[in-house]
Amino acid sequence: MVGFAFIVEGMSVTPRPVLWSGIDLEVEGFVMVWGGVSQHHRTELVVIAGNLNAVRYREDILLPHVVPFLQAHPDMILQHDNATSHTARSVRDFLQDRNVSVLQWPAKSLDLNPIEHVWDLLDRRVRARAIPPRNVRELAGALVEEWGNISQQELATLQYLMQLVAAPDTDCYF
Repeated sequence: MVGFAFIVEGMSVTPRPVLWSGIDLEVEGFVMVWGGVSQHHRTELVVIAGNLNAVRYREDILLPHVVPFLQAHPDMILQHDNATSHTARSVRDFLQDRNVSVLQWPAKSLDLNPIEHVWDLLDRRVRARAIPPRNVRELAGALVEEWGNISQQELATLQYLMQLVAAPDTDCYF
């Protein structure tokens, strides 16, 4: 029995492994994915090969995915965490040069991070599949497919619940 993990990235998430056990795999490995959500929109789920450093975050995530998404939705603010790849000077300069507003976010505040709850939902959906993924390639495909199966209503509900937890007596919205 071999285990594998998928590591999540997001507009607001620290990469963390989600260990899978009880699944026979052809190879051992991991899958890293990145995605972004809001109450009314989501990005595509991006499968990332290898580790994500500041250069790859800027070139493989921010440039092709985040900047166009935020340009299409100028009322939105980028929320990402304090991972090293997010806080590097080259990344901060890149975002500033493109007039991307970034929400300041306290370190290690995963419980208030809306994308963490999306990753949990995605994890549960992949684990509940009738035929579980047997290898890293199948895991990547299952993650992308299940990401597409999460309804926008489910995402909006998660955002709303996070709003109630963070500011139950205010009209504050994420």
